[in-house]
Amino acid sequence: MGVPLHSVDIAIIIGYLLAIIAMGWFLSKRASKDLNAYFLGGKSLPWWVIGTSHGASGFDITGTMWFVTMLFTYGLRAAFAPWIWPLFDRIFRQVYLGAWIRKSNVLTGAEWMRTRFGVGTGGTLSHIGVVVYAVLVVGMMPQAIKA
Repeated sequence: MGVPLHSVDIAIIIGYLLAIIAMGWFLSKRASKDLNAYFLGGKSLPWWVIGTSHGASGFDITGTMWFVTMLFTYGLRAAFAPWIWPLFDRIFRQVYLGAWIRKSNVLTGAEWMRTRFGVGTGGTLSHIGVVVYAVLVVGMMPQAIKA
């Protein structure tokens, strides 16, 4: 059996759990005011926090799985793959996307397409394109997980 926890260890664990519960309670109260509060933080976050959050949302297990697959398939040459697109995509999102989201006054990517391309044919088609893309991605996730 392992080494028993000391009282300091237990205090750190309890303090951490209490802090997480307190932050969750506080943030859920703030987010439950309206849709802007839930999706956009009540528009009280600076643009760089929004951009950093959106940029960081792309770093998840799927990216790690993709990189391991590339490493397995291409060997050490795969070390250069993140420099081609994902890195610049993240930088672009962190620098520009936060300001765009703040100025556009929309909640979703599909709404942003309507803002960007208008309410005519172009806006409608781009709006539908984003919605179809989102539905396909969500619809194919179970297949990716199953594989």
